Amino acid sequence: MKKFKLFASIVAVSLLTIGLGSFAKASPTYHEYSGKIQIISDLETNDAVKENTGSAYNLVSYVQRGKLVSWVEKGNRNVTTKEMYSERTTVLMDYLGNASSLIGENVYLNISTSIGTFESVDTAGTWTPN
Repeated sequence: MKKFKLFASIVAVSLLTIGLGSFAKASPTYHEYSGKIQIISDLETNDAVKENTGSAYNLVSYVQRGKLVSWVEKGNRNVTTKEMYSERTTVLMDYLGNASSLIGENVYLNISTSIGTFESVDTAGTWTPN
């Protein structure tokens, strides 16, 4: 009976280790940004590599005032939906078409003032192309 318990413990620890390893590999990489969004221009982040088929997330930690719109681009092409926000929030941006075709590709977050915001807006946060 002791051998069975020892074997069961080894199997349980092994499965837990494998499971945690898989979780760590699946965790998205987040990239910081901050800046002033001018009325007639965008804030574009540095390139980031899309790691899996998940949606992109923008975790907004600060919005001074006004409304902003964020989306992800590859080159000059929009690859996610545009989403509007005006406060601290998590913005989900779904990919247009087949997200798996972008795995391993460089993409970047684009942030702009939304229609009706007639002043510059300071913002900060982190984002992941996921």
